[in-house]
Amino acid sequence: MTDSPVNCFGLQDHLCMGGAARAANRWSDLLHLKGFRIQKIVGDHNPRRGFCLTGKPARGWGRICECFTDRSEHRRASVHRQFGMLLAKEKPDLVWVHNLAGGGKWGWSEGLVSISRQYAPVIWTLHDMWALGNSDQAYWDESPGKVEGERMQVRNRGKKEGAGVSECEESRVKRICGEPGMHPITLTAPSNWLAKLTLKTAGQSCVCLPNPIDLEFYSPGDRAEARYRLGLPEQGLVVLAGADSLQDPRKGFDLLLEAWERLCPGNAILALFGRHGKKRKGQVYLGSLTSDRQMVTAYRAANLYVHPARQENAPCTIQESLACGTPVLAFGVGGNPEIVVPGNTGFLAGEVSACSMSEELGRLLDNSEKLERMRSDCRRFAEDKWDPKKLKVRFEEITGEMVPGSKAKR
Repeated sequence: MTDSPVNCFGLQDHLCMGGAARAANRWSDLLHLKGFRIQKIVGDHNPRRGFCLTGKPARGWGRICECFTDRSEHRRASVHRQFGMLLAKEKPDLVWVHNLAGGGKWGWSEGLVSISRQYAPVIWTLHDMWALGNSDQAYWDESPGKVEGERMQVRNRGKKEGAGVSECEESRVKRICGEPGMHPITLTAPSNWLAKLTLKTAGQSCVCLPNPIDLEFYSPGDRAEARYRLGLPEQGLVVLAGADSLQDPRKGFDLLLEAWERLCPGNAILALFGRHGKKRKGQVYLGSLTSDRQMVTAYRAANLYVHPARQENAPCTIQESLACGTPVLAFGVGGNPEIVVPGNTGFLAGEVSACSMSEELGRLLDNSEKLERMRSDCRRFAEDKWDPKKLKVRFEEITGEMVPGSKAKR
């Protein structure tokens, strides 16, 4: 037995941007407090504990030389080489892979998972459906049919029109898990929905491991003070919605904006946060909320949080809203029904359309008393489902099978 900590590499394409990065950081902070040695491997910034991994040359001759080579292959080879050297030098006990998709421009790919398992056991957490896709930018599409008469535009180039799963090019996760390796891969997902989908579409077992959240920080608070801080009206209803980018078609803000125009509520304002937003009549644009404190303030200020995504897994924003006691309205896609429980923690629109969203939103704004009564139920749900202590035990159960002696190390 030894008292040395478990040395864990954590791969995440972005250090801060996006829900997957926030989830990865929460796991990192939790395990660091519990005695793990966490080293983040990030594509866009140099973390406080870890390394920046990119194949993108600095401006100058390196960039110029890329004009005469295949840039993507050159960068990927550089990243693979750097990562292999890091693994050989640091000798981690475990590699935890979070999002990879956003690192494509730096040379990141699912190949990092294959390299990892030559040096240590791997946990690969599927924060979205990218790993189930089958080409460089493809996401698996749970609803390849039509949305309000128009075919939904998702990046799924490898899939034939009307083709079933068996007819598609092999998914990333199936291909990587099927390759030979010195160490095992354990797949996890924050929702039961994605865990089951991974088994169904890729034939790979996947464990549900929800993401933790700091329930002391993300908590209910004074609404009047929160609205004052954000410059929102003290009276009336505030409907909050946001994402990393409001232009991402998968996040569905075109549907929400159309629904709001149909509704034209006189007793409420729509407050939006995220990149690429703008001011509109009857709406407030809060800009990008970059800190946890800003996010908590926004949830506390709102009567309702709306999550209009067409595709979803287990969004951090819904998790955060419920922890702050704010009910949620969303579409019944992906893992949403596991955490948006109608009448308890929120409501689910009947279909993925602006019309359905508008009808449900109008009904809720006419019954604001019900939203207030649900606040305590939202908080209790969050405390039961995302308690960091419980989730840390669940993580130990998973890693205890992968890293011999890991409990003894802790």
